[in-house]
Amino acid sequence: MELLLKARELALARKFRESRMLVRRVRPRSAEELTLAASVLVELRDPKAALPLARRAVELAPDDWRGHLVVADATFQQRSWDESVAAARRAVELGPEEAAAHRALGVALNRRIGDGREARREIRRARELGGRAALRTPGRRGAWWFLLLVPLAVAAGLSMADWPGGVGSLLDVSRALFTMVCLLLVFTRPGRAGLTWSERIAELRAARARPAEPGKGAVDG
Repeated sequence: MELLLKARELALARKFRESRMLVRRVRPRSAEELTLAASVLVELRDPKAALPLARRAVELAPDDWRGHLVVADATFQQRSWDESVAAARRAVELGPEEAAAHRALGVALNRRIGDGREARREIRRARELGGRAALRTPGRRGAWWFLLLVPLAVAAGLSMADWPGGVGSLLDVSRALFTMVCLLLVFTRPGRAGLTWSERIAELRAARARPAEPGKGAVDG
């Protein structure tokens, strides 16, 4: 349990690699340990690994709202909105005064057409119970990649000026190279927090080598 608590602390501090290393060392068995381990994996944006643990926790302790909450958060990351809503509703039923449960239900409802009014009501209730901090969605991505747009915009602006031929050509080449680097970072950076670049590249290679299922394209890693 101590390792899992430390792993969660590291994940919240965005020390993802250290957190993942601790999680790999743990073999959770009780419902509480399974729920905590799953919640850490959600913070690491690894819903595929988190969901089996969360569902096992729900099987062991069906009346514990925390297990249903992690199921809701994991399925939300998988974009399974209906399943996320169902799990979050159950979490709210079991923990009506828990801000996190209302937050999970609100954000999941917000993804479905026609549920905007109920979504706003749940978000408002979450804020009432836990303040603005309660609205934080686990595993949310950082906005680091927005910074890549700044030099790209600057390069685009400079290229619009009336530069001598040689300088203009150099700017065009620089902009093209920078665009390629941006695309490389976006498509090969670790999608699951805490993975090394080599692990992510290995995933991509495995996905390309994996035979596609009948009627489906190759699965992305």
